[in-house]
Amino acid sequence: MYAHVEACRKSNLTHRAYCKAHGIANSTLYHWAKKYKNESSGNKPQEIVPGFIPVEVQPEPQRHQVQSNGHLHFLFPNGIQVVCPEDVQPEVLKTLLNP
Repeated sequence: MYAHVEACRKSNLTHRAYCKAHGIANSTLYHWAKKYKNESSGNKPQEIVPGFIPVEVQPEPQRHQVQSNGHLHFLFPNGIQVVCPEDVQPEVLKTLLNP
């Protein structure tokens, strides 16, 4: 990219004409030139911010300790609780949990 910046400066072409001749977007060459200028002058280039940042997911703290005694215990945000045996049939569980 810096070779293009130098070549554009040394050419007799306008910035726009150089970009068109080499298939480079004007904004791209301007960006490279700015970055090249910053690095040449000893300025630290701006840090590139990635599109994604790492996120650490942690479990929500336990509000209530529920001891398992062979039962499934569901506590919904609206306060409704459903308790059923661990060996409950999937169809029954589906009926209990879906309105």
